[in-house]
Amino acid sequence: MSAEDIARLKPLATTKKQFDFEWDFRQGVERYETWDEVRVGDSGPGMRTFLVEEEDIVAFNRSCLETDPMYLDAEYARGRGGLWQHPLFVVQVVFYCIDTGIGSWLRSPGARNPGQFIELYEPFVVGETISATITHRDKWIRRGKTYIEDVVDLHNEAGDHKAVWRTRLIIPPTRAELVRYASM
Repeated sequence: MSAEDIARLKPLATTKKQFDFEWDFRQGVERYETWDEVRVGDSGPGMRTFLVEEEDIVAFNRSCLETDPMYLDAEYARGRGGLWQHPLFVVQVVFYCIDTGIGSWLRSPGARNPGQFIELYEPFVVGETISATITHRDKWIRRGKTYIEDVVDLHNEAGDHKAVWRTRLIIPPTRAELVRYASM
């Protein structure tokens, strides 16, 4: 993402988390995990937790072009069981929780997506604090490409299992290649 792209997108931020989140994934690549450094079986918590707020859900739903008031109007939805979330809201939660800690390879410039698997066990609720536990599940080389896969489990503060995301990407094989992609 170029500096011009970042300047163009920044005015679209509407939530506190969006203003605080680093949009340029080239920043901080020296702290990202790389394919050659990841050890399968390692596990740990995300660097941050995600307090679910109405503005987070509404902003994400709006970005997904939802139009139903159950997705966009918090007051309308409050009397009908609460805001609905787009199924990919979990992706925003995970990226926020991981930051530059374990699982940060997910932010790798130059990454390609060969497929993902997400299971949602129950919706996120406004006011919940979501934490992520990331486990390096596998990595392999196929046709000269370096694949990596983690399992990200999301729980609320009561320990309720909210979702699991099996993340899988093709990422640069080494830090030198990661830095090269980040400088493009």
